[in-house]
Amino acid sequence: MVCKGHKITKGAPKDAEKDMKIERAIKAIDISKISDKHRFELEVAIQAKLDHPYIVKLYEVFKDAKRMYLVMELCTGGELFDRIVAEAEKNADLGDNGQAFDERGAANYMQQIMGAMRYLHSLNFVHRDIKPENFLLQNKSADSPLKVIDFGLAKNFTPGEPMKTKAGTPYYVSPQVLAGNYDEKCDIWSCGVIAYILLCGYPPFFGDDDEKILRSVKRGEFDFPSPDWDNITPAAKDMIKSMLTFDQNKRPSAATVLDHVWLSDHADKPRGEVQKDLGSKLRNFTGVSKLKKVALTLIAQQLNEGAIEELKNTFNILDKNRDGTLTMREIEEGMKSHAVTLPSDLHKTLKALDTDGSGSVDYTEFIAATLSTQQYLKKEVLWSAFRTFDKDGDGQITKKELRNMCHPDDDASNPASTVIEKQINEMMSEADLDGDGRISWEEFQKMMEVPHKA
Repeated sequence: MVCKGHKITKGAPKDAEKDMKIERAIKAIDISKISDKHRFELEVAIQAKLDHPYIVKLYEVFKDAKRMYLVMELCTGGELFDRIVAEAEKNADLGDNGQAFDERGAANYMQQIMGAMRYLHSLNFVHRDIKPENFLLQNKSADSPLKVIDFGLAKNFTPGEPMKTKAGTPYYVSPQVLAGNYDEKCDIWSCGVIAYILLCGYPPFFGDDDEKILRSVKRGEFDFPSPDWDNITPAAKDMIKSMLTFDQNKRPSAATVLDHVWLSDHADKPRGEVQKDLGSKLRNFTGVSKLKKVALTLIAQQLNEGAIEELKNTFNILDKNRDGTLTMREIEEGMKSHAVTLPSDLHKTLKALDTDGSGSVDYTEFIAATLSTQQYLKKEVLWSAFRTFDKDGDGQITKKELRNMCHPDDDASNPASTVIEKQINEMMSEADLDGDGRISWEEFQKMMEVPHKA
């Protein structure tokens, strides 16, 4: 299901309905068919916390009497599974049986996949159902980026504490999951299976039915049959062997896989240049009002990939370890290597940029900080952000709507609630020019038009 824009209410800019081009995917779920409410709430909670260029974004959750609705990033390129099948069939027609993607294409996909895994595992989340069907392509282009989806089996793990629940899909599940004693490296095994399939078009563990497939997985024995693998480099086989190491204690982490020479040699390097005014953009963003920062973050989430391609490329250039976040060191070293002037207060600036206290700058934080006025001051873009705040569609943003947007899980009995109330009052005062306790569309526009000040 595709959602196009929002309903138009009083105060909307002229031609807003025609100009709105934001599309979202909506997953509608019948409440009566949710067998495990806790499991569903956990899935939603995990996905809502994730902010990574190669993980599908969950924007909003709402419900009516019959259904839950998940408003998500729209991906139009189909499943990776279908792309693999199409590529293998194309090569078969050309007389090249036993091959899917070339090593460059496979390495590009694996770099994205492992970057997402490194990010998930760094937050102590394990996916537990990695398979080609759970990767969507952003668009239909040949070099479209991947997006991880379906966190229905995801779990928050504690390092050093084994997981017991058996979960996954036969071809891709690790032997330790079948034994009911595993850690987050079960995802690495599954990714190793995908790497194998990307290069040859068929899985390393197989059988005529699920029982025989699982028996093959439990043995953990596989090879690289001739002639299908004759022209594949030793480095590719070495990486796959490491990821499919039977002993999970010896299996590499996602970070180690990302450093493998095969990915370094075959995956495309990030394109573009680091913007010369990056330092001033980052510094200026720290002087933006609290409400404007929230609005810019919403806009950064809503703009389509094409509109922010240059900013995304800059992010990828700086993200040396490809984990989907930027450390202060990565930003500083990236600016130096591209001869970008470093502000004298760079460390102070970067600390202020870390709005969620994670110790690094997340993807959306970076995009929000580097948006140009030409990108975010378009009326249709501002209107979309305004409507995200204005939940009841009456053309006004109230304190309650600000609180629900910025602190949706806040309990009024929480001791921190007083501090939150103060923050909401400050945000309201930043835009409520007539003092009526509400922010109109016109007031919101004026607040967004105020120049950034360092």
